[in-house]
Amino acid sequence: SAHRYVVQQRLKRPGAWWTPDNAEAMLALRLVRANGQWSAYWSSHLKQVA
Repeated sequence: SAHRYVVQQRLKRPGAWWTPDNAEAMLALRLVRANGQWSAYWSSHLKQVA
């Protein structure tokens, strides 16, 4: 049931609309956050863009 909660919390808000590409990117970030990997993700991301 966690997969439904993570997806629905962000994507099924009133008035929200998403393209498939944007929805996939948002879901990826939500999963990183839900798995407790937020800081590690951004540390890695910042190293790649620097």
